[in-house]
Amino acid sequence: MAMEYKRFIVKAFEREPGKWRASVERANGKVLLKLIVHRRRTLSNFVTGMDAKAAEAAMRMAIAAIDANAFSQISNKDELQSSESDGKLPNPGASSRPRTPITS
Repeated sequence: MAMEYKRFIVKAFEREPGKWRASVERANGKVLLKLIVHRRRTLSNFVTGMDAKAAEAAMRMAIAAIDANAFSQISNKDELQSSESDGKLPNPGASSRPRTPITS
């Protein structure tokens, strides 16, 4: 069982009777992620880490990983560096209201 979802190919397979998993790869054949830690490594496909009782459930797990941007090429570190170069630091708790000093 296979399907294309958001430019990824998701395939379900039965690794043992009654134990289903799903794999994810890019539809264009490119690697999922380029990992640069100590050595350059690539991840060409992803397999769900938990068994499911049905193919559909395994595919839903893989689709959830895609929806969570697990295979995004832009990391948080890259986003931070980009915003620093723009002179804007991300501040999720910032308010648009001006601050008033507290006097006692």
